[in-house]
Amino acid sequence: MKNTLKKLGLFFIVLMLAVLSLTVSASAAGITTGIPEDFINAQKYKIVISAEDFNVKVRGKLQLEAEVTGVEVQPSITWSSSNEDVATVSSDGKVKGVSVGRSFITAKATVAGKQLEAVYAVNVVTSDNVIKNFLMKNQVLSYQYSYQDDYYYTNDKDCWQDALGFARIYDIASPYIALEYDYARVFFEYDNQEFMVQLWKGQYGYIFYGGEIGIYHKKADDRETGYFTFFKTADQKYWPKMELTLYHQQINGEWTREFTREYDYYWWCTGFKPGHLRQVEPADELRIVARITFNDKEMATLFANGLKDCNFTQASSKDTVGLDQYYHQGRDVYLQWQNISEAESTMGIKIAAGSVFAINLLGFIIGTLFSMGLGSLVFLFIL
Repeated sequence: MKNTLKKLGLFFIVLMLAVLSLTVSASAAGITTGIPEDFINAQKYKIVISAEDFNVKVRGKLQLEAEVTGVEVQPSITWSSSNEDVATVSSDGKVKGVSVGRSFITAKATVAGKQLEAVYAVNVVTSDNVIKNFLMKNQVLSYQYSYQDDYYYTNDKDCWQDALGFARIYDIASPYIALEYDYARVFFEYDNQEFMVQLWKGQYGYIFYGGEIGIYHKKADDRETGYFTFFKTADQKYWPKMELTLYHQQINGEWTREFTREYDYYWWCTGFKPGHLRQVEPADELRIVARITFNDKEMATLFANGLKDCNFTQASSKDTVGLDQYYHQGRDVYLQWQNISEAESTMGIKIAAGSVFAINLLGFIIGTLFSMGLGSLVFLFIL
């Protein structure tokens, strides 16, 4: 009996080795092993474009390099520009700036009967900016710059702001340090945690406007959320994938896209443009269009219900999402936000504070003039 078992065991070992040998031989000979060839090629072959920068001056030049992965001999590359009035590209990938704007440079190649394609966005600018060039490659206080769409953003995967978390008092105090923005808070409970997803858009200081989406959480409890209720930034396992696009209504009524923050994992998705809004309170000349992909369908459903509680309405499809609407599909929530805001008007307080400051300043000036023996000038001025 033992000899028989030993023979059967030896037989199965030999059989497995034979199968493995045949598999390796088939692979070496180019014989398919059940995995579609298109899938293998899609993973194996692709074009990678590289360059020293994303921008080029008008009448300047920028060399692009393209490499096809997974091949022993590089195939020929065909280059083209989406807008030759902005930038042209030569047969060897050299881009020449023509006029201010942005053009998409495409590289194409054919490998194993399949056409490959890659795109590189080039911005044509009037002049280089030393600070922008530095911030494009380095972060300062967690902020960086993108020539593509000309905006600043936080390097939010590793930034000092995550230690601050968030509490409502931050929003209440912000107008008094020149941060004027609209905001909406979405609350829901998930995984024994109370989550808050907050949206912001508006004027940040005197020289920037922009938008943000952040996700925070704390341990769930029955206490009402107040001004000083602290939420910490979401743990990385809860980070959703987000894409944020900011639109700005121009004085002629047309809406223009200011920037798009690429679809990726974030706890805080941000973007800030140089400039000043015509009206900062409310900031309804700004509009945010976003896609948020959560860990699972349950989390996405809870967030969608939270949007409904904030008076967002549901659209019939992701392609028909309108103002202050959302669409929920699986793990994805698509939304468009413009007019809904929980921000409290601070204009009355500012006018009162400004009046008190002006009266005190006037009193100080008059008092100073009297102390200098120039009081008569005050009465002459009044007369």
